[in-house]
Amino acid sequence: MKLFYIVAGAAVLAGGLGGCGGGGGGGGGAGFPIFPTTPVAPVSLSVTVTVNGNAVDANGSGQYAAKPGDTVTIVPNLGSDWSSNSSPAGSVSLRKTDISSLKWSAQLANETTAASMFTVTAKASANSAQVKDIVFNVSAGDTRNGRYKVFATNGTRQTLALNFDTMSYEMTDETGTAVSDTFGSDLSEAGTYLFKSSRNTATAINTRFRLATDTVVGSFPFQVAKVPGTYAVQPFVASRALVTTQPALDGIYTRLGINLQAATRDSNIRQVQVASGGTVVYMCNEAAITSIAACPPASLLTYNVTAGSASDAWNIANVNDPLDAGIFYIARVAGKNVYLSAGTNPKPPNDSVFRIGLAESATWPVSKTSGGDTTGAWGTLDFDATTYSTVLVRSDATASGFTANLSSPSATISNLRLFTGPSSEFYFGTQDGTLSVVVGARSGPVAGYMQIGLVR
Repeated sequence: MKLFYIVAGAAVLAGGLGGCGGGGGGGGGAGFPIFPTTPVAPVSLSVTVTVNGNAVDANGSGQYAAKPGDTVTIVPNLGSDWSSNSSPAGSVSLRKTDISSLKWSAQLANETTAASMFTVTAKASANSAQVKDIVFNVSAGDTRNGRYKVFATNGTRQTLALNFDTMSYEMTDETGTAVSDTFGSDLSEAGTYLFKSSRNTATAINTRFRLATDTVVGSFPFQVAKVPGTYAVQPFVASRALVTTQPALDGIYTRLGINLQAATRDSNIRQVQVASGGTVVYMCNEAAITSIAACPPASLLTYNVTAGSASDAWNIANVNDPLDAGIFYIARVAGKNVYLSAGTNPKPPNDSVFRIGLAESATWPVSKTSGGDTTGAWGTLDFDATTYSTVLVRSDATASGFTANLSSPSATISNLRLFTGPSSEFYFGTQDGTLSVVVGARSGPVAGYMQIGLVR
């Protein structure tokens, strides 16, 4: 009986629905009311912005303030595609990018010394008509930021890009291969910085550098000359103040250098003069160290100078020997000219060579500098009127030092000194109060040795 009443009730309900038109008949009954649907408005694209993890708001001009080195993050409420640009073009570069449809994040670096505008554009992936510009006013970058031409003691010319806002660097070799990492302050020596590098596996981190205006002096793990795939910490000088007008090349330079083969090294000391509005170079090729003024005519070599492929490069060629040729540069360091050259000698046996020359001077100032040497050590180079002293930390973290008396090896070159090391080895040094250079004597245990320091 209960089953009967349930079935019957269901039939009555069905019939009631049918009579009301629920069965689809066209009886025209009132039926259930039909409510109109309200269209759903599309979601507008919006973003939230943080700088170094802190939420920020745009200013009255719709711009966000940022400093070089800041990490900015933009989070949209809709999946988005991204593009970006800077004004002036190329003035802002990015590091540590993290970009997806739901986030845009990067560290900003201003490559200029003026404020720059950087715009990130978000475009909704599902509706390209929805576009939003996020504009950052990026303050000026550190004045030390930029690209420096490197002259390395392995006989190569490279490019060092430094950014003090992001504390990062990039070293690009002569083949275009770049290595990059970070650097930090050396807590043991004010004004010195430490390169971080995967190439440096030594106990003591002697990949360091110091700066003067537009000049960097340091040590870096460059490839060993003539030994591909092998690296060693070696000194370098880098400049972004190279002379580009030929008459400004003129000067007399006390030039120290080293010649390198895979298994041998040698030293070179010569005085050279750039003259006649930068069109001629004279070099005294005497076995004894002799000035240009005192050079016997038979030993005075003459070279023509012509403009190189870059505005700061100058070709040099012996008027009597076309294979005796190369490229040199003149850097301005603390208001003085410095002669620089690094490359491969086209004359057999094709040594890798490095040369640095300081302008001739009758004064010998007291100087205190720090820098690296070709053994991979880093330390001090201190000169006064009568002595040279050094304290060096080797790559194995051991230290050594000595003080030596100075003498003049040439009666005609006033800014060159000779001294003897602790094992009776001979060294020559020159300095101008800003830069100091020491080279080992030829044909001895320190042939091909070089130490370069910058004022501290």
